Amino acid sequence: MIVLKILLIAIAAIAALLVIAYFVQPALLTFPYTWFVSLFVKNPPFVDVYEYFLNARKLEAHFEDIRAELEEVLKEEDKVPKFHEVDGIQRFISARDEVPWRTFIIKAYGKWIESNAERVPKTAALLREMPEVTTAMFSILEGGKHIPPHMGFYRGVWRYHLALIVPDDAPCYIIVGGQKYQWKEGESVLFDDTYMHEVWNKSQKKRVVLFCDVFREKSLPKWLRPLNRWLYNLLANSKRLQRAAKRAEVPKNVEPRKPEGSPVEA
Repeated sequence: MIVLKILLIAIAAIAALLVIAYFVQPALLTFPYTWFVSLFVKNPPFVDVYEYFLNARKLEAHFEDIRAELEEVLKEEDKVPKFHEVDGIQRFISARDEVPWRTFIIKAYGKWIESNAERVPKTAALLREMPEVTTAMFSILEGGKHIPPHMGFYRGVWRYHLALIVPDDAPCYIIVGGQKYQWKEGESVLFDDTYMHEVWNKSQKKRVVLFCDVFREKSLPKWLRPLNRWLYNLLANSKRLQRAAKRAEVPKNVEPRKPEGSPVEA
């Protein structure tokens, strides 16, 4: 009888915590969800990009266009926010040293950052043809940056990188689940970010990738897919992500308006 009471109290406590998480901080629900999914879904740290993200070939085919728009963005790089300035929860991995990790976010959890998308029209047009891409941004690592070991919290997406600028004067790589990958310009890679992973840019030059989250469908059992969609929509509509989306907007240069009657420059 005592054991049954303890069990009922434990179930009630867990249920109460889940309700609080639902209304206060939905991201907390991803931890039990990811643990639950791991019981049924097994995959290595890196997976076949062309099997799970067919549109990777289309992005690779437009590498030059995407890189050209990136280079325009980099002309005002100091206006691009650091990752932890967009989302404070990323401070541990983004702000542990003084080397910037900047993120030019085009789309976040299905929500377009329209002012940013307007600055990269060809890239945005490509991404609008890919509904499976839930998040997309230029991830800009300055020379000497180290992103410490960490794990993603939501096993409902794959992490995709298309290498746009890769230094050639020193090692620049990512380690996922103990496996090392060196970026190569114009090439794609797809991995499971719920494995422990870290990044090193040992060059003094910047490294930039097109960083996307790609919704998992094929790799999930059919009965899990509705739950994955439900949790994803819950996260997408959370106040935390809505605030982050606002902070992700990169200000544009606006020419000051001249007062009426001012002389016209020759």
